[in-house]
Order: sequence, then structure tokens, then C-alpha cells
Amino acid sequence: MVRQIDIMQKREETMAEVIDSVSRKSDGFNKPPITTIGGYGLRAFVPFSRYTRDCDFVVPKGKGWAIDSIREWFRGDMEVVAFEKHSTYGFLRLIRAFRLGNKTVRVSMDFMEGEVRGRTDEQIVLIDRKFIENRKSVALDVGTRTMKLFVPEYLDYFILKVVSGRPSDVRDVAALVWKNGIPSGLPERVGEMVPHPALFKRMIAERIIPDMSDKRFVDSWRGMFVTTLFGDREREEVLGIMEEMLQE
Repeated sequence: MVRQIDIMQKREETMAEVIDSVSRKSDGFNKPPITTIGGYGLRAFVPFSRYTRDCDFVVPKGKGWAIDSIREWFRGDMEVVAFEKHSTYGFLRLIRAFRLGNKTVRVSMDFMEGEVRGRTDEQIVLIDRKFIENRKSVALDVGTRTMKLFVPEYLDYFILKVVSGRPSDVRDVAALVWKNGIPSGLPERVGEMVPHPALFKRMIAERIIPDMSDKRFVDSWRGMFVTTLFGDREREEVLGIMEEMLQE
């Protein structure tokens, strides 16, 4: 019988392979400028990682479509399960499946071009010139490899997480605030990156604070990060910081 830990380890190794392929095909994530966000990007900001089945990348919108080229890079190697192009943004999802024992296991890569979009029409974050100029190169552990990738600066990454506001993002925000605090320059940058800037505080008030206020939050946080370092005292500390943000 295949153990869950074996599946997780094989996923990580497979993800390392496809990330390395993206790096080679894009001249070290520079042509086009590809930046890692999501769960893998989180590893640049907190001293622990969470399990994830996909790797999220963003690219700025240029004259042509970067996702056209990226799709061609993996033709015959990975399955295209989503491909959208709109006036200001595009989206590409690629899947690689493999067998492990009697199970079919999948990893995916998402490429968001121009904008990162959530579940509502207001949940939009722009991938602007400043986002690309301020990104940084970091060494991240993926499986048994240490890989050089680009991640956003902390300010931009924090905004992405708050605007997304899914349950996993709320737990990520708690980890970010606990270990790094609130980034400076937040109101100004929200005004630049978020077309509906009032959404930012609304997500904090209506999504993030209610989720963190739930007494079960600590258990869900520990389950995701597989550590007991975060407890009720830390939750209350982070919650207080988030509540103060609404008064600014």
C-alpha cells in the first residue's frame, strides 16, 4: 500500500523537475520574467513550509502572450487543462500525472499573466512593473533540491494573500504576520496593485479576522504546517495586529 508520505515526497520531487524545466526554458525565470507565488513562494518568508499540490507563477502582460510560449514549452510533456486569454489577463494550468503503486498522482503549474484573479470580480491584483522590478531571487528547498527562484517582495506577497482570502491564505497570512509583521507602505501599494482598493480592508474584516477568531483556527493552522509552534497566544497576537489595521 502506498503511504501518504510517499505520495507527498514523490509530488515534491516531480514538482522540482517541472520547476527546473521552467527555469531552463525561461533563462532563469527572466525571459519572460516569471515569479513564484502561492505555497512555494511562502517558503521565502516563513521558516516552515506547507504541503501543496501545485506551483503558482505570475508573469506581466506584454505586447504578446507569455502563456502562448509557455504552453508550447510543455507540449507533449504536460496536459493543458485550462487556457484563457482576456483583454488584460490570461491563465494557463498544466498537469503532469504519474503512477505510484496503484494510484495516479498529479502535480500542476498555474501561470497567471497580467493579473491574479480570485473568485469574485473584485478580487484582482495587478502584476505591474514595480512588482517585477522589486521581486527578489531566493534559494528555496523543493523536494531534495535547493533551487533559485524569484518571489515578490514581502509587501506585494502580503497583498496577494489578503486579497485571495481562501482558508489556506488566511493561515498563510497568520504565519506571515507572526514572523514578519505588517509591511510598510501598505496603503499606497494597495492603491497601485488592487483596482478595488476598499476590498483589501473588507477581506480583513469579513474573511481573515472571522477565520482567525474561530477557536479551531490553531488546530487547522498546525495541521497545515505540521508544527505545534503556533498556539492561542500567537493567534491572539496576530488577531490584534489585524484588528489594528482596520483602524488605520
